[in-house]
Amino acid sequence: MTNEELYQLVKDGFDQVNQRLDRVETRLDGMDTRLRTVENGRSELKGKQNEIVGIRNWMTIICALGAVIIPISVAIFK
Repeated sequence: MTNEELYQLVKDGFDQVNQRLDRVETRLDGMDTRLRTVENGRSELKGKQNEIVGIRNWMTIICALGAVIIPISVAIFK
């Protein structure tokens, strides 16, 4: 085997490795896109859940304030 044949053999081997790496990179890009979609969906759901908890807390505070203000108002104006 001459140096030129050896060079061509090694070059072909590297070309095959590069093609496989390109395919792997393409698949990883697809997986990354899908994972990003899942992460965004999860963040949206978590944000909605936090919003509901916040509304529930405000409703509790408003009811508590009403429970304090109404008896005081009745006591004052009675």
